[in-house]
Amino acid sequence: MLTRLKSNFYLAMISLVGLIITVCLTPYGIYRLVSGNIVVGIADLGMVLVSICCVSFAWRTDDTKGPGLVMAIAFCIGAILVCINLGVDGVFWLYPFIVFIFFLVSPIKALVMLLLSLSVLVGFAIFNPGQIFVSTFQLVSFTVTCFITSLFAYVFAYRTLTQREALRMLATTDSLTGAANRRTLDDALSAAISQHRKHGTQFGIMLLDLDYFKNINDKYGHKAGDNVLTELVPVLKKMVRQRDTIFRFGGEEFVVLLSDISEADLGKLADKIRLGVNEHLNLPDGKKLTTSIGIAVLAPDESWESWLHRADLALYQAKNQGRNQVVAA
Repeated sequence: MLTRLKSNFYLAMISLVGLIITVCLTPYGIYRLVSGNIVVGIADLGMVLVSICCVSFAWRTDDTKGPGLVMAIAFCIGAILVCINLGVDGVFWLYPFIVFIFFLVSPIKALVMLLLSLSVLVGFAIFNPGQIFVSTFQLVSFTVTCFITSLFAYVFAYRTLTQREALRMLATTDSLTGAANRRTLDDALSAAISQHRKHGTQFGIMLLDLDYFKNINDKYGHKAGDNVLTELVPVLKKMVRQRDTIFRFGGEEFVVLLSDISEADLGKLADKIRLGVNEHLNLPDGKKLTTSIGIAVLAPDESWESWLHRADLALYQAKNQGRNQVVAA
């Protein structure tokens, strides 16, 4: 449980919000029902019930976007009902909900939802003077403070989101080529194994190695070698599908992970890539580059380590047989 919370920020946030809502609102909801305020009691307990259901769904499916949006909508509706029925005493609940909503949905969605909720409350207060706020000054003060709080919460949430995305990119992407890194490859292969066992999805991998790459570094320098690797990834991306993923395996070796592909199509695509690399990649003196490729289709009940090892053996065979060719495991 703790491992999932540490590795999934959004699951941790939706769980935290759900826990706080359940602990804090349940006593209020019961009290309101007992004291005869049925609407507020139902609103409070309704938010609690929605939170419990959404958190449970997120834990079962790892889907946090849908449950987060449902919780945010329920909180906005609940907050409006509480404010209308309790008057100024219910307004204080709106401020923690502002914070909660920014943890549940994207910053722009949260800001739009809050501004709509604020508009509804202000419009109701204008057409029903005295029901929520005792004076115009109180209404204006609430509107200004709520708007400022929402705006600054948006700025903070947006900044946090961009920083988290930047950290994710640093952790999962090779800084030189822009391809996914070796750490991401292990996770992707494990996920492919799981999907193959659950749904029967066919997966294939290519292990690609640029021929005589050491000679490039020795003859033209490491900068030229880096330029070749940087130019390789866009060439590969143009020839594979958008859902396929390219990883830098190490040095001049790259792995391409492909889903929903047969062994015959995998071989054809690998040969297309081999020809494409030879056509588009050149050395500083104009000479063409070649590549050797080992391919392997995932076998039933195979581990990802065995799968990758078979592709590696096929690549080794391709290089021993003269390079610039594709060999299937």
